[in-house]
Amino acid sequence: MSANNTSKASESGKAQQQPEEYEEGEAFINPEEVADVIADDDTAEPDWMEEDSDHDDGSGSGKQEEEEDQDNGEEQEEGNAAAGEGEEVLLEDDSVQGFFGHGSNSSVFSVDISPADGGLVVSGGEDDTAYVWRADSGAVVAKLDKHTDSVAAVRFSHDGALVAAAGMDGKINVYEPANEYRRCAALDGPDEAQWLAWHPRGSVLLAGGGSDGSMWMWSLPGGGFMNVFNGHSAAVTCAQFTHSGRGIVSGAEDGSLLVWDPKTAAVVRRFSPDDERFHQDGITALALAADDQVVLTGSMDGSAKLVHIGNGTILGSLDNATESVEAVGLCSVLPLAATGSVDGSLSIWDISAMRLRTTLKHDDSVTRLAWHADSPLLTSVSMDCSVRTWDARTGECVRVWRGHQEGIMDFAMTPDGSTIVTASDDGCCLVFAR
Repeated sequence: MSANNTSKASESGKAQQQPEEYEEGEAFINPEEVADVIADDDTAEPDWMEEDSDHDDGSGSGKQEEEEDQDNGEEQEEGNAAAGEGEEVLLEDDSVQGFFGHGSNSSVFSVDISPADGGLVVSGGEDDTAYVWRADSGAVVAKLDKHTDSVAAVRFSHDGALVAAAGMDGKINVYEPANEYRRCAALDGPDEAQWLAWHPRGSVLLAGGGSDGSMWMWSLPGGGFMNVFNGHSAAVTCAQFTHSGRGIVSGAEDGSLLVWDPKTAAVVRRFSPDDERFHQDGITALALAADDQVVLTGSMDGSAKLVHIGNGTILGSLDNATESVEAVGLCSVLPLAATGSVDGSLSIWDISAMRLRTTLKHDDSVTRLAWHADSPLLTSVSMDCSVRTWDARTGECVRVWRGHQEGIMDFAMTPDGSTIVTASDDGCCLVFAR
């Protein structure tokens, strides 16, 4: 990858529409109802050609000399090309550290930062392995047990006392950092484990992603089975516990969004494509408001939906992407939402009025986004190999980081956004500091 000009990249990442020029997103809403809910809570010719022309006497000798000179020119060009192959190509790299243990031929799919130690990182990838390593040095702390298929998800528990690695082989291993990363549980769950979600207060783990649409829940560190959740008709793509820990929200490839009681595994609320106002294709991502009442979903149908899971109301539809919406997020300090799409757009929405505030731009698909804690700033990553931090109030791209040679699949950051760790298709994890 050739070097890019950072300032030029920043310009390309600026808003395509100014925030002040509001543009209506297509929506079916009751604005007063939404406002009430929210309130609560991208020559000159060579000399040899001239000489040959002057000396051509018509006998053909000029043509012969021209052919000889052309051959010499081609040989010189080949020599220059060969010399160029040996030249060092400078790549733009803004990272302060990196981890390369997964290998250049293995994509890294998932990464997480310990909430107990911001310098401790876990990553998992296509090499069927998860590693724990130091963000300040890149040194390996622990190489976790090898799976028989790709490690699709890695996550620390809410207090950092446990760390889990989930594989496409359906195996989920859980380890204790305080006990030299001893494996305390080896769990069998869905046929493919593609995501993990920890309880916000307790050592309870939820996993899913299998083709049968089920989710599984265990109590750790003992690994006791607690419940299996059946209700989706296709693989569950995203899920999380509510902030209170008293509920679970999940989205699936069948386009359904379900709200569950963790104790009984009963469905307490359902949104599905049967309602024409809801998604008509698979759900890819979800975000839950702090009050546990409002959920934002993204879908392969190119839309995002805002729903009230307490009363079952569809509050509105955020429609401006031309391709699948792969990332969504809700700001904790302002009534703003963000949606990221395969079309490279990162859209900021005023959800109190259900209006598009501004559309920002990556040069390729947006894969993940996250709001900074108690801040109007958000960070996004993309298949364009960049990490960008934005001020949602103004639409300004306040920082661009580069360093990867292939697309970024996942990222994690400290709550204030001062440290960002990325996982990429190039087999590397990079650490960026603000």
